[in-house]
Amino acid sequence: MRILMVTDTYAPARNGVAMWVALSVRELRARGHEVDVLTYAHERRPKDLPGLIELPAYFGLDSDFKVAPIMSGLPVAAEQGSWDVVHVHHPILLGPEGVRLGRKVGAKVVFTCHSVYTDYLDEYYWGIGKPLKPALSRRTAAFVNGCDIALAPSSRVVRWLRENGVSTRIEMLEAPADTDRIVRTPRADARRTLGLGDEAVALYVGRIADEKRIDVLVDEFAKCCKGMPGAILALAGRGVRYRSVERQVRRLGLPDRVRMLGALGGDELGLWYSAADIGVSASRSETGPLTVVEAMACGCPTVALDAPGFEDRITHGVNGLLAADEPGALAEAMGRVMGDASLRERLAAGALASASRYTPATNAELMLSMYGETQG
Repeated sequence: MRILMVTDTYAPARNGVAMWVALSVRELRARGHEVDVLTYAHERRPKDLPGLIELPAYFGLDSDFKVAPIMSGLPVAAEQGSWDVVHVHHPILLGPEGVRLGRKVGAKVVFTCHSVYTDYLDEYYWGIGKPLKPALSRRTAAFVNGCDIALAPSSRVVRWLRENGVSTRIEMLEAPADTDRIVRTPRADARRTLGLGDEAVALYVGRIADEKRIDVLVDEFAKCCKGMPGAILALAGRGVRYRSVERQVRRLGLPDRVRMLGALGGDELGLWYSAADIGVSASRSETGPLTVVEAMACGCPTVALDAPGFEDRITHGVNGLLAADEPGALAEAMGRVMGDASLRERLAAGALASASRYTPATNAELMLSMYGETQG
């Protein structure tokens, strides 16, 4: 099968969409399929990546996300290409071009709706974009209805699409995580390697960005600290809010309790997942959080809000805890797990057992079956 992935973001970006596409490309090629990727150019991307079709990018939304707000024509390789399936990953920017290409070459067009896009209007630029939410919902629905099938990584995305008038067939396909790059280490060994003692460790992994609500997470951890004087919060990642979080940590008097680790590679990240008591998040806008699965693969349970994305991956009391979206609830849940060794061990065992559901191989086989159904 010949497949074209159309994505606004791709390697070397480490965001969820870029990682999902990279994993899919790897797994599909391993099964003998021809896969090309149409995306924006990036100065840090290796130029010898196979099957790459790049467009000029004029600026970056952050260090990983390079875009061009106005199309200036597709490369010849795209205009003259031939594919059986065109799989698009964004409803704006390159998405419409992907649909046009698919129709031009007679391919089936598949769309993965990676997020409830209106959520970002709540979190960015002080929420001034909220009045645009109805228009964005309508625009997304119209785009999806121009595709042959829509894939959704969470039940909440499925609901959002249906509520906004999507008539195209929708299937739920949860996002995979590259657990192969995260090596699980015995907890005592990981802690020794990282220089940790008996302190309780809460770990956040991801972008330091508005929609991740790291400021809320730090505030909740500060509340948790009052009852757990030895606890630390490790923040692994970088992003546009990195400096402001550093200032918040100093303002709260927590420089010895909050560790800003920056972006971590696979080996070091695996050590932190293995050493941590819990993974944590205060986000309200996830659809298929990869970090939850990475943590699961290392036997690390997650404590997060009872919010979109987490509701599908965390079974409360089995492989993690879900906290109410209200002040103090996340702090209470964090302290509950970190302060109860037996509960933590039970949740860790449940997390480890849950990880196999989200392997790239499982995801690729499901995706191929949907490609086949779509072609039929």
